Parts: sequence; structure tokens; C-alpha cells
Amino acid sequence: MITFEGAAKIYPDGTVAVAHLDLTVESGRTTVLVGPSGSGKTTSLRMINRMVEPTHGTIRVDGHDIRAQDPARLRRSIGYVIQQAGLFPHRTILDNIATVPLLLGWRRRRARARAAELMELVGLESAQAKRYPHQLSGGQQQRVGVARALAADPPILLMDEPFSAVDPVVRTSLQDELLRLQRELRKTIVFVTHDIDEAVRLGDRIAVFRPGGELAQYDTPERLLAEPVDEFVESFVGYDRGVRRLSFFPARGLSLRQDMVFEAQDRVERAREAVVAGEDPWVLVVNERRAPLGWVSARQLTEQPSGLTLGSLDKAPFGHTFDVATDSLRAALDAAVLSPAGRAVGVDADGRVLGVVSQEDLGGAIWSVTE
Repeated sequence: MITFEGAAKIYPDGTVAVAHLDLTVESGRTTVLVGPSGSGKTTSLRMINRMVEPTHGTIRVDGHDIRAQDPARLRRSIGYVIQQAGLFPHRTILDNIATVPLLLGWRRRRARARAAELMELVGLESAQAKRYPHQLSGGQQQRVGVARALAADPPILLMDEPFSAVDPVVRTSLQDELLRLQRELRKTIVFVTHDIDEAVRLGDRIAVFRPGGELAQYDTPERLLAEPVDEFVESFVGYDRGVRRLSFFPARGLSLRQDMVFEAQDRVERAREAVVAGEDPWVLVVNERRAPLGWVSARQLTEQPSGLTLGSLDKAPFGHTFDVATDSLRAALDAAVLSPAGRAVGVDADGRVLGVVSQEDLGGAIWSVTE
């Protein structure tokens, strides 16, 4: 557990970076510090490992005042990940990861064996062990940075905007990797970001800082989105916070329709009959494995009297699917909005269609869980 008790950082010219911070970071959880530039979030993080010395107040790690500890020893006991990894360019990937264990006096063989284990844990290939940082992509370098921070198995991991320098696709994959690692390792993570979406996705608790280094709100992601304490927090989390909040409600309770799903070959006549009878203006066509091929409209069916073929469905879009068991109502709503039929396609873990749900039915489900 990390506790800030009236912690402050005021520079000699009078600039207040952090103002009287009272905050408790729970053990085994991810706490995200978020706020605009100059709000003190990075300074607060760097005070934990004494990269920045507090001017006032006390910071304790597991009940021990950090100022009673040797700074170098304290830093070696806490993992630290920064933007663009901060790797040593003249050392191989394996030796970069082994840095802290070697500083702690581990034998080289043991330190390198630990580094090799961690490469696999963070999703790096063993063949990359002898490469140098410039030979890896930005996302791979960030994985090395995470592995290096974990090398001595520290209970605390500090992460200062570690994914901000990579493109959105790589950033999402790194977030996924961090979530997976945290499920396995249960470290106490303090994570700094300026991106509220990243904070909501990764954090068990979120601390929102306002300019001047003041803590505006400290809460769970769901409560932060549902009940911002003032106009500043409301504007910072965004006026689409209602949509973000849907991420915390599972999609598995949705009622899915099966009567709009037809196989491309032997059931297309039944699909045409359903459309002609006015039951629905769209049908979802699937293959023999129940993988979605595309939405077909009433007009397409009536204009193709000879029936549909797999070839004719090559360009029949269905947007994207959502996993009924694991995805949220937000994912289902996004799938429905992007669908040409205005309906979301729910699938199982193997991509087999379980049914579809309309925007109207989604609206009812959303109202029932958020009222």
C-alpha cells in the first residue's frame, strides 16, 4: 500500500507542482493518475521513488516513510517504466532486462535466465534476446521496458505514460498485455496518463488532478463516469461519459434474435419468405460454420430471384461482431451503430453467430441497467 499524507512539491520560485495530496493506493490494484498537462500527476508518481523529493508531507510504502530509506535502494525495489522505454542502446535486450537483478547482486546466469522468462511473459520472441533496442519496433521496446521493470519481481510498478509514444493499434495491444499481466501478477501499479479512455480501461481506481496539482476526484472508473464531482471533472472525462460507462455493463444478458439468421445455401428461400412477409427488412446470412457473411436487405432478395450464392455475398457487410460472453454493452452498441442493418451480431468465442440485437432492443437494455 502507498499512502500520500499531505504530500506537496513546491519549487523555489513558488511554483506548486503538487498541493497537499492525500491519497491511498491499494495493494495489488492499478491506480491511474490522470489530468491535463501541469496538473502534478507525473510529479506525484516520481515522488514515490524519490526521483522528486517532496517538499512537505509524508509518503509511506507499506507503512514505511520513504525518506527514511536509501534512495538508490528504494528505486531498485520499485519497477519503473517511462515513455519510449528508456533502454540502454549499447546493451542487448536480454542484458537490458537483467539490469536491476545484476545491480542487486544476482549472478549473471540467474539474471539472464530471469530475463529470458520475462521476455516470454511480455510476448517477446527468444530470438530477439541478442538484438539491440534500435532493432526493435516502438511497441517491442515498450515490452522490453515492462520486462525490465518486472525483472527483480518488485511489488510496486510505476508507469509514466508508457504507451503514449506508439500508434493507436500498438497502444491497444500493449494495454491488453498489461491487463493480462496484472491478472497474473497482481502488482501495485501507479500509472500516469493524460488519456481518460486509457485510464478507464486500465484503472481499478482513478485520481483526477486539476491544474495547480490539486486532487479533484479519486474514485472507481464507473463512479467517476456516473458521478463527476464538479464541472472540471465532468468536462475532463468528456460529455460522452454515458457511452464510456457502458463498458462496465456486460452484454451477456442481451436477448438475441435467431429468426433473422439464415444459412446462405439451403435456407435462403425461408429468408426471402420472411422478408416478403414483412417480418423484418434485413436478414443475416451465415455459412455452414455459422460465421457471418453479411446482411442482406429485402431489396436484394427480391431483385435476385435465382437466390443468393456465397459469391454474391462477398461484399455484403455486417460491420463487426461482439462476443456475447466477454464484451460489454458499449461493444454491442458500437457494433449496432456500424452495422448497415442497425443491428449488432453476437458471436461466441469461436466466432459462431448466436443471434442479433437491434439498436432499439439495446436501448431498452441500456436503460434498464443504468436507470
